Parts: sequence; structure tokens; C-alpha cells
Amino acid sequence: MFSSVFAYTHDSDTDSNSGSSMGNSQRKLNGETMTAYVRGKRGFEFRDDWPEPKAPTKDEVVLKVSTAAINPVDYKLGKGMLGEIVGLDVCGVVEAVGDQSPFKVGDKVYGRTKGSLAQKTITKSSMLSLAPSNLSIDAIAAIPTVYVTGLQALRDHGGLQAGGSVLVIGASGGCGLAGVQIAKALGAGRVVGVCSGKNRELVLANGADAVVDYTKENFWDMPDKFDLVYDTATNSGGNEEYKLRALSVLKTKADSTNGKHGQYVAINGSVSMWIRMFTIGQKANQHIFFVDVNSKDLEQVRKFAEEGVVKPIIAQCKEFSKAGLEEGYQQLQARRTVGKIVYTIDTTA
Repeated sequence: MFSSVFAYTHDSDTDSNSGSSMGNSQRKLNGETMTAYVRGKRGFEFRDDWPEPKAPTKDEVVLKVSTAAINPVDYKLGKGMLGEIVGLDVCGVVEAVGDQSPFKVGDKVYGRTKGSLAQKTITKSSMLSLAPSNLSIDAIAAIPTVYVTGLQALRDHGGLQAGGSVLVIGASGGCGLAGVQIAKALGAGRVVGVCSGKNRELVLANGADAVVDYTKENFWDMPDKFDLVYDTATNSGGNEEYKLRALSVLKTKADSTNGKHGQYVAINGSVSMWIRMFTIGQKANQHIFFVDVNSKDLEQVRKFAEEGVVKPIIAQCKEFSKAGLEEGYQQLQARRTVGKIVYTIDTTA
């Protein structure tokens, strides 16, 4: 079934996993091993004998990993698309660079890799940025996927303009909270979050102007109409389907001051949206997309973070161990985690 995993897999890195042999014919292993969480034949495995990354070429960078955050895509897709080592979001220190990389050894960076749950990882420079200077390494690792997804959803696909109104469905999750913060950073005039009542104060504290408690009320019964609906909940694993309801609360051309009025943007989306995307294309006001974690957008989010408008919410910071990783993914699959789960791998990096 089509799902959010597709929104998290678009990048230009096709051979960066340390266990991959693609494009590595001229590289040599240094003979060292490391601890890594890998996709094995019978599921995830915690290994302490995994080969360290091979030498970087061109614009590649080898990082000593400080912290890594986890996402649902980690268990939804296999190594054929994401590589053998688990994890995408990373914060770390540059240990080695290719001759075309803009980074230098010792730089603290953050971004995306294929295999962040390891002591070291290799990725492309175009998927990294210097890390925000005002955040902890735990908070930095929580940024890349959810905040760049929110930025591209609201700015690029939703056409959010200053003063616009936004409804965020699933506002207390990792992508939802990031979406609320990014909406405010982009100048939204009114942001309404949909979440359970127990998370109401958290969502308000992160920039929402109002909250709809879905356990007691329906957002589609409100009189409000919105320039943009950012749906982080539909088809996310719990049989939620909000698309039709969301379309009913969008502003029309007649009642919107936004030239790109009434936009619905989903990160998981209905099956029909994925089918249209791969066949005849999306409708003019309905969007689902492949997120592209790139240096330019990571730089924009870094700026927002240093201005104090992006403040990652950490659900838990866990030990990098077999038990800690198994527990974290169980919590993620239960779909009741508020904020991001982060793993501390090397605090000295």
C-alpha cells in the first residue's frame, strides 16, 4: 500500500551506505569495525562487527555520529531502498571529506544519511548543513526529516503566504509539531492544530493559535476555512482518512486572498493520491510529494532554529543499545509518541 514511506525516500544518495558495494570498486576498507543497527535477514540486528564506512570520494563526507533520530520509514522500507544500516536523521562531526566537499574535518553538521544508527556514516555533502549553533546535539538530530518535510509542504506545495491560515492535522506528532512551528516561521497569521486534548497545551506552546480536540469535536464542523491544510495523519498506519473532510474546510477562490487558494498537502496521503501521482498527476489543489533533504533547505531551517522559531521536541533520548533501539521502534509503531525519539551515540563527537 502507498504510504508515508514514499515521502521520505527521495534523495540523490545511491551508494552511501557503508554496507553497500555500489560505486565502491576503487575504495578500500580501513579494516576497522563499528557498532551499527542493521537490517538483517530476520529483522533489525544490533551489531558490533560492522565495517566502518569506506573512504569518501568527490562530495562525500564521513561523519562520526553524535546523535540520530528515528522515523516510521525506517521500518516501512527495506535495505533495497534505504541501505543496510538503519536511520536517516543525523548530527555528527566531519571525520573525512572528498575533494569536492565544502565541509572540513571537525565541522559539526546535520542532515540525512543512509545509516545514522551507527558510530560512523557516509553521505553526500548536498544532504548536510552546518548544525544550528544554539541547540543540543539531541535536538539537532530531531530536525532533518520532519522540518524539511514541513518546509517543503507549506512553502513549496501549499504556497503559504504571510498572514495565511493553516490547519495542521496530527499536530502533536513529530511532523505535526514541526509543521506548526514552520507555519509560524513562514508568517502564517492563524495556525490551528488537530490533536488529542492531552496534548493541547504542548501544541499551543509551539505556536498554534487554537487546538481542535479530535476526541471531542470535529474540525470539519468548525466555521473556519483555511488557506492550507497540512495533513500528517491520513494513511499513517492507524486507518485515519481525513482527505475529504480536509477538502471541505479549504477556502475557495472567492473567499481567499491567497492567489494559490485552498491547498491540501499530505505527507502520507490516500491511496488514490499516490496512484494519481504516478499516473495522471495530482489535482491542482491536492499535493503529495517526495521530500528532498538538501543543504539549502537545511540551511533555512538552521536559520529558523538560530532565530528561536524552530524548537525540536524530544519525546525521549535513548541509549544506543539493542534494548533501547527495540523499545524506541515499538513506541514509534504504537503511534502515540509526542515529538521525536533520539539516540545518543557519541557525546564526545
